[in-house]
Amino acid sequence: MGSRRRTRYAFVLITALGNDLMLHNSILDAIGHTPIVRLAQFSEDLGIEVYAKLESLNPGGSHKARIALGMILDAERRGVLMRDSGQTIIEPSGGNTGIGLVMAGNVLGYKVVLVIPDNYSPEKQKLLRLYGAKVVLSDSRLGNNSHGEKCMELQLENPSYVMLNQQRNGANPQTHRDTTAPEILSAFGEQRVDYFVSGIGTGGHITGIGETLKAAWPALRVMGVEPEECDLLKNQHAPHHIQGLSIGLIPSILNLDVLDGMLKVSRMECLDMMKRIMRTDAISLGLSSAANMVAIAKLAPELPPETVVLTMVYDNADSYLPSFE
Repeated sequence: MGSRRRTRYAFVLITALGNDLMLHNSILDAIGHTPIVRLAQFSEDLGIEVYAKLESLNPGGSHKARIALGMILDAERRGVLMRDSGQTIIEPSGGNTGIGLVMAGNVLGYKVVLVIPDNYSPEKQKLLRLYGAKVVLSDSRLGNNSHGEKCMELQLENPSYVMLNQQRNGANPQTHRDTTAPEILSAFGEQRVDYFVSGIGTGGHITGIGETLKAAWPALRVMGVEPEECDLLKNQHAPHHIQGLSIGLIPSILNLDVLDGMLKVSRMECLDMMKRIMRTDAISLGLSSAANMVAIAKLAPELPPETVVLTMVYDNADSYLPSFE
């Protein structure tokens, strides 16, 4: 076992040293091209092959950096935003999208106002403010979309604000069709992927990636992940404590036809899975990313050996550390 491990790591090291390094004009140019990693111990435990695309390695620490930049560039192309104008972008961010928006806004010359539920982690709120965003908190007791409703109120009060509205913005899934999905297809090459397991928040990445991968691999099955309190397909929503999942409505950009089924998870299962993955496969992951792993573990007993399952690690554990105190 020790010899195999040394050989594998030596190969990875040589591969890394052989990669071309690039110079970038700004942090925005470094978004994307995240690695796909096999979870060796998790795969062995489940008897299937599990891979994760580590979107947590994007600038800003999540997959939302992609759509934040994509939506701004789309708005610029349509003449809604003008670079270096000092215009104000407002968004019900949910946290990670907010980080991406304020990063892009800082580089491209926009002010950013972010509306987030008051039950989002204090660490993420501090980070948004540190980047320079104006943070407005909504009352989470009013439902999972309280920040969206509050954001609409603020935009009505400030008509010059530009709301990109990730839940309705076609640039959200299109960004994943244009970037994330082609990266996956390129990485796997001739190797098949049997399942894509993904959480659903705005629905952008499961739609854009799911549609593109199914076009390339028609036998692929796409499974959505949701909190146990909710039932997306029945349009039933309830308060829950897994940030990033089930936002209290069916987003208009979500293509329900891409889904082959839904898998339910609990917050406690996700917290336990965070520790499990970090201690076995050494990947730092947040709560919604752990939800994907919980869903895969529940799905695995139904799958034949050698089934290849792909999922996403959206962000890392840093913002969720208070949950373990």
